[in-house]
Amino acid sequence: MAVRGRWWVAVASLAASACGGVFQHALPAAPARYEVAADAAQGLLVGSAERDVTPSVGGYLAGFDLARTSTAVASPLKVRAFVFAAGERWFAVVGIDNLGVMREDADWIKGGLAGFANGDVFVCASHTHAGPDLIGLWGYWFLTSGRDRDYVARLRAATADAVAEACASARPAELRLGRALLPPRGLVKNANRAEVFDRRVTVLHAVAREDGRPLGTLLHLACHPEVLSRRNTAIGADFVGSLCDEWRARGHGQAVFVNGALGAMISPDVGPRDQSGVDAMGRALCELAEAALRSAAPMPVDAVEVRRQDVFLPMVSAGFRIGRLTTVLQRELYEGHARSTVGWLRLGEFAAVAVPGEMEPALAERVRAELRLPELVVFGLCDDEVGYLLRDEEAVDPEYAYERSMSPSRSSGERVRRALTGRR
Repeated sequence: MAVRGRWWVAVASLAASACGGVFQHALPAAPARYEVAADAAQGLLVGSAERDVTPSVGGYLAGFDLARTSTAVASPLKVRAFVFAAGERWFAVVGIDNLGVMREDADWIKGGLAGFANGDVFVCASHTHAGPDLIGLWGYWFLTSGRDRDYVARLRAATADAVAEACASARPAELRLGRALLPPRGLVKNANRAEVFDRRVTVLHAVAREDGRPLGTLLHLACHPEVLSRRNTAIGADFVGSLCDEWRARGHGQAVFVNGALGAMISPDVGPRDQSGVDAMGRALCELAEAALRSAAPMPVDAVEVRRQDVFLPMVSAGFRIGRLTTVLQRELYEGHARSTVGWLRLGEFAAVAVPGEMEPALAERVRAELRLPELVVFGLCDDEVGYLLRDEEAVDPEYAYERSMSPSRSSGERVRRALTGRR
């Protein structure tokens, strides 16, 4: 027993040093920033495409429990791309059926896209808990990684193919922006605080100027894709795949789903917890999206504006520190901080912020209030997955103990908010 005790003392010592200054970068004096504005007065080109990225059966699934390996395929996983060009400059929103993509991998995936600046691409994970482990935290046990590097390379190649096809198919477009509301109960719920969730469903739909055919649609709402229960071992896109497939089947063309402020803890309120429940939720959400489309108004676009800023989040939580020490969590650190990113996108009157994890809905509302943009869209899990992003109030509330354990630090949510709004 004494030997075992000394071993854990050594592990703890190494964990403290690994996250305290050894093998790390210096923290920059100021975060890196990026900004671009492209004139769209002459119109936009829009295109969309998708690729299948379903892995082989037998790999580790992300989320819920360790050592959960897949045994079947319930539905295919996709990477979906919505691209638009203003003048000579191209932009893209990419939706990936996965629990989350780390900053380093997102940057590498973007590096494979010909003709795009890194900052002009938004890589958004759907957060399905029935896809392969891209983070590394759900391997055989807590010191072993579940991450398959070959799959990450496959995802990079598929993303490049989808974006290239979307660009090749792009045509002069008209945009239509529509909104609807989720019902207060019966479809989505907050598992912590009953009816506290973002009810907005936002549809940004592009049609060809020449003949009105659909060129692509962004579908946005906030909910964990967790219709499939933690006992599930089948690969699947959950309700996101069913929603996008139903959208196409009803004649609206390619859909690209982007999740919203789903943190702490916005979940499906449907059953059964199997593929039939997945398909039922997909159909119900498609009907809401169609209602938003029916009420959509043409949206003129004067310009496309993008801003980016690095944000550094203290790596304090024990699981994150030990995961990084054992290389299960492969993140670069800067004096004990993880480098992540926030972003802003304006496309005509469509405005969105990009956040690097699962933002709690009350924090998202504070961001909207501080920016004075009540219809602001939140691109969750965008370009990174750092876990839960909480307000100060929730960060010290015992009810949110689990969410705190799955965040780099208690201050991470407020640090992201300040980076987005400039407010203290």
